[in-house]
Amino acid sequence: MLALLPLAIVLVVLSVFVVAAFDDRINAWLARISIAAFGDRGAESEIKRTRLLRAASIGTPYREYAAKTRLYSVGVGLCGAIAGVYVGAAVVTIVGAFRDGRGLIVEPAVFDVSSLGGSTLAMASVIGLLIGGMTAFAMYAARWRLPLVRADARRRRIEAGLPRMVAFTYALTRGGMSFPDVLRTISANERVFGESAAEVRIAVRNIDLFNVDIVTAIQDLSDTTPSEQFGTFTENLSSVLRSGGDVSAFLREQYERYREEAEDQQTEILNVLATTAEVYVTVVVAGMLFLVTILLIIGLTVGDTLIIIRVLAYVVIPAGNVLFLAYLLDITRPLRVTGDARLDSDENPETRRAIRSVETDGGYTRPKSAVNHGRLIAYRRLRSLRETLATPLESLVARPRLVLYVTVPLVVVATAARSPAVFADGTVDVRVLDDFLVQGAIALIGTFAIVYEYSKRRLKRLEGALPDLLERLASLNESGTSIATSFDRVRESDVGALDDEVDRIWRDMRWGSTAERALLRFETRVRTPSITRVVTLITNAMNASNEIGPVLRIAADQARSDIQLRRQRTQEMFTYVVVVYVSFLVFLVVIAALEYVLIPSLPDVSALGERASATPIGGFADVDRDAYRLAFFHTGLIQAGLSGLVAGVMGGGAIEDGLKHAAIMLSITYVVLTVFG
Repeated sequence: MLALLPLAIVLVVLSVFVVAAFDDRINAWLARISIAAFGDRGAESEIKRTRLLRAASIGTPYREYAAKTRLYSVGVGLCGAIAGVYVGAAVVTIVGAFRDGRGLIVEPAVFDVSSLGGSTLAMASVIGLLIGGMTAFAMYAARWRLPLVRADARRRRIEAGLPRMVAFTYALTRGGMSFPDVLRTISANERVFGESAAEVRIAVRNIDLFNVDIVTAIQDLSDTTPSEQFGTFTENLSSVLRSGGDVSAFLREQYERYREEAEDQQTEILNVLATTAEVYVTVVVAGMLFLVTILLIIGLTVGDTLIIIRVLAYVVIPAGNVLFLAYLLDITRPLRVTGDARLDSDENPETRRAIRSVETDGGYTRPKSAVNHGRLIAYRRLRSLRETLATPLESLVARPRLVLYVTVPLVVVATAARSPAVFADGTVDVRVLDDFLVQGAIALIGTFAIVYEYSKRRLKRLEGALPDLLERLASLNESGTSIATSFDRVRESDVGALDDEVDRIWRDMRWGSTAERALLRFETRVRTPSITRVVTLITNAMNASNEIGPVLRIAADQARSDIQLRRQRTQEMFTYVVVVYVSFLVFLVVIAALEYVLIPSLPDVSALGERASATPIGGFADVDRDAYRLAFFHTGLIQAGLSGLVAGVMGGGAIEDGLKHAAIMLSITYVVLTVFG
C-alpha cells in the first residue's frame, strides 16, 4: 500500500486544482500561494496578454494569472513525473516479459515500483521525467491557450448578436431616446442581446462610475473587444459622435449593411455544414462501418477481435459523434437567435448573489424580515406549482421539460417492476436488460420530442404573425392613436396565431394594467427570443416617447428578415438531414446483415472435429458468436441515437431538435434488430 502513496498524493493535488475552478476559497488560497511563490518572476505586465485576458472577459489580473499558470505547470509537472515513474515501471516490466518470451502481462503487479532493480528504476525515472516535462509544458500552453479560446468564443457571440443590437439601437434613437440612455438600456438587457450587450456594459460602467465621456468610452471598446467587426463599428461610431454627425443616419446605414451581411454569413455557415455532413458520413458512419466489418472478418479467420470491436462501439463511435455534435453546435451558434426569455436577470442566482454581496446595511434590518421574505418565496413557489397543476397542458406547451417530471418516474417504476425478468436464471440476461432500457429510452425521448415539437411549432406560428401585428400597430400609432387604443383596434382584425394573445394584452390593459406591464406578461407567456426583443424595444421606446411608429416598423422589418432567413435555413438544412438518414439506414442494413445473416450461417467448428484445422475457417472455434451479435446490436443502437442528435443539430441547430430523430432512429433500429431478427 505504501508503494501507491505517491499516486494518492498525485490524485489529491490534481483534485485541488480541479475543485479550485468551482470553489472561490480554494481558488483564493491557490492565488495567494502562487503570488508568494512566483509573483515576482516576470511580474511585469505583457500588453498583449493583458489585452487577451480582457478580451476573454477573465476577471483576473495578469500578475495573478501568470503566477497561477506557473504554479499549475509545476504542480501538474510533478504529478506527471510521479505518475510517469509508475507508467515507466509498467512499460519496462511488460517489455522485459516480451523479451523473455512470457507474453503480454496485464496485472496490477506491473506498476509495483518497489520491486524494480537499480537500472530498471533508473529507466522508469527517465520515463517519468519525460512525462513530467511534457505535462508541465502542456499545462503551461493550455493555460495561455484558454484565453484565446474564450476570446474567440466571445467574438462569435458578439458578432452573432451585433446585427440585432444595431437594429435595437437604431430603433431607439429614431424613437427619440438619448444615446447614453440607449447604451444603458442595451447593457441592462444582456439576456436579449447576449455578449454584445456585455461589451456595451463596459462602456456604461466607465461612464457612470469613472466619469468617462461617452466618446472615449466607446473608443476604448474598439481596443479591448475580441471582435474586429464590433471594434470597427464602435470606432466608426465614436468618430461620428466626436464630429457631431447624424447618429441616426449612421445607425441606419449600419443596420442595412448588417442585414445584407446576415445572408452572406448564413450562406457561409451552410456551406460549412455541407462539408461537415460529408465528413461525418464518410468518417463516423461509413468509416466505422468499414472498420467493424473488417475486424469481424479478421476475428473469424485469424484471431478474436471482439475487444477491438467493443472499443469501437462503446468508445470510438460515441466519441466521434460527440466531437461532431460539439463542432456543429459551435459553428451553428450564429444561426441561433440571441437571448432567452427564460433567463431573467431578477431570477438569475448569480445576480442575486451579486446584489446580496454589495449590501451595506447588513441585509435585513427587522427581526422578522428574513422570515417573512422566506414565506414570500415559498408562497411564490407554491403559487407557481398550483398554476402548473391547474393548467397542465398549457404548462407543458410553455415548458416542455415539465413532461420529464411525469415520464421519468413512470419509466423508472415500469422498468423496476419488470426487472425480475432480467435475473430469471440467476444471472443477468443482457438481452432482456437491453430491451427494458431501450424501450424506456424511446418512451422518454419520444414523449419529450412530441411535446417539444408541438411547442416549437406553436412558437413559430406566433413569431410568423409578429411582423404583421407590428406593421398594424405602427400604422395606427403614426395616425395619432395611443398604443393601448391601437391594441383595441388590432384585436378586432385577424392577426393569425396572435389573436388570443392580443385579446389577453387588451384585457390586461382594460382591467387596469399599464401597457408596459401587459406586454411584459405577454413576453412571459410566449417565451421566445424574438418576442422578447420586440417587447424590450417597445417598452423602452414608450418610456422615451408616445410616437413609436418608426420603432415598430424597424422591429417589423427585423422580425420579417429573421423569419425569411430561418425559412431559407430550414430548406437548406433539410438536405443534410436526409443525408444523415440515408447513411444511418445503410449502417443499419449492414449491421443487420452481419448479425442475422453472416454470423448465424457460420458452420459449427466443434462439429467438424479434426477437419476444422484443415479448413480456412479454423479460427471459428474460439469465437463467441453471441458476444459478437450483442456488440453489433449495441453498435446499431448507439449509432442510431447519436446520428439522430447530429441530424437534429444540422436541421434545427439544437440538441432538442435532434431528439425526435433519435427516437425515430432508435425505434427503427430496435424493431429491425429484434423483431425482424
